[in-house]
Parts: sequence; structure tokens; C-alpha cells
Amino acid sequence: MRNLMLSTLTLPLFVLALSCSDNLDLKGMFLPVCEDVDTRFEESMEYNDSHGYETVYVSSDDYRFYVMTDIHVDAKSDNLENYVSACVSDSEAAPFSLCLGDMVNARGNQDLFFGQVEPLLENSYFFSVVGNHDLYFDQWQYYRDDWHTSTYYFEVVTPGGKKDLYIALDSASGKLGTKQRKWLEALLKDKNNGEYRHKIVFTHTHFFKKDESQGHTSNFNIEETYDLMSLFAAYGIDLVLQGHSHHRDLSVFKGVKYLRLDAMEDHYSNAFYTVMEMSDDITYDFRPVGKQEADIKN
Repeated sequence: MRNLMLSTLTLPLFVLALSCSDNLDLKGMFLPVCEDVDTRFEESMEYNDSHGYETVYVSSDDYRFYVMTDIHVDAKSDNLENYVSACVSDSEAAPFSLCLGDMVNARGNQDLFFGQVEPLLENSYFFSVVGNHDLYFDQWQYYRDDWHTSTYYFEVVTPGGKKDLYIALDSASGKLGTKQRKWLEALLKDKNNGEYRHKIVFTHTHFFKKDESQGHTSNFNIEETYDLMSLFAAYGIDLVLQGHSHHRDLSVFKGVKYLRLDAMEDHYSNAFYTVMEMSDDITYDFRPVGKQEADIKN
């Protein structure tokens, strides 16, 4: 009993001590120190209600867009610079791209991230969702100030009148919460009118936990996983884009594809971004950045 009491007292002190690291918020990993998901959802809706939802017009019925995730900027990121350069130089790319969260590691790095993606922001839409690392060190206030919302949707309209629906979900706490879940179902019911060619969900936390790469952090519980998967299937979601684990994976459940993307963090041995090709079908290509990109060019 004495040993158990010592362990119970020692762990919180150990966690608090390590939390002093500039880039590792162990306290935030174990304790809910940031605004909860319902509060984040309410603040996101306040912005959405005032500003509405975006419509992106593309120049062709078939279009491509770029996706990245898990950049973890804590200094200048070479991989992020390469990603931005690829997007900007692709004259056939649609005028939008996605980021699936974990943009930064610690408070104070948001300006570094925005400085590097500025060329993208000048001429295109840049849609993001919040990741668990974007919440550590009580960073939600900074994410909210910069991005305003982490639960929303936007539509893409083609010259031929085709429409695709993209839904952003806040899963940074490993759950949607009751309010966001209710909003999602209401939205899917409202948009279930046959006018969309494709419906795509993008979020940070992945639904299929196939390894222990993320330990306990931000994983959906089984009950909520099955509930959301049933909801996606019932309303014809074609694809769910996810990050978080740093390893790519494709799973299919009830006809819905769940595509998990590689991380783009510097010094990561398998750093890739993803290019999505949208037509009557959905295809994708993983493209290397960093050292792998240089090795391929050579």
C-alpha cells in the first residue's frame, strides 16, 4: 500500500516536472488543461454563424488538391517549405489545400508556421483542423485567433455544376462531444439531397488504432468509433482523411474509405504529403519531402 501511495504521488510530480520542456507538454497529454471539445465547438459555431461557410470554385470538373498533416513546427520546417513550393508551382492545382492538424509543437510557433505558408494564403484557401499538439500548452486561444473555427464545412463547385462537400471535425481530444456530434448529424441530414458528387470528412485523430504509436493520446473509444462509422455510412460519406499516427493506412468499413496520411515533420524518416485527384472517382498519390525527395531526384 505504501509503495502504491508513493507511486500515486510521484507520477503527477514527474509529469509536472517534465512539462517544463519547451516542446513536450506531458501535463497536457495526461490532464485536460485546455478548453474541452464542447467549448471549442461553441466558439467555432459563433464564428460560423457570423461569417458563414465557404464555396470554392474550381476551373475543371476534375481537379486536384494538396493535403498535409503532422508538421510539428518548432523551428523553420524544410518539409513545410517544400510542400508550399510544390503547391504554388502546380498551375493545375485547385485553389485550396487541407491541413489535418498538429501544425506546431509549442506555444509561440504559430508565427513560424504562418510565415512559411504565406505564399499559399495569398492566392488560395487553406483549410485546417486542430490537432492534439495544437492544444498543448493551452494553445486553443491561439488556434482560435488564427483560424477562428475547427468545425465547419465548405463546398467545391465545378464548371459543369458538380458539387463536392468537405466537412471539418474537431477530434483533437479523441472525441467529438455531444454538441459537435448533434451538429454533424443535422448537417448530414440537411445535405442528404443528392446534389453532391462526393462527401469528404477531414479530421486529425484516426479511427482505426492498429498500433501503439500514439499511446493513450487522443484516440476515439470503441463506442463512439462505431457510432460515427455508422453515421458516415448512412449518409454516404465517401472518404475520411485523418492524421495523428504519422503512418499511412487505408481501411474500409461499411463502404466508407478511411485514409490515414503520413506525417510531414522534419527529420521524420517517411515524410510525405498527399495529392488528391477528384473526378467521378477519388484517387491519391503520396509524394515524398525532405531527404527522400532529394534521394528520388538524384
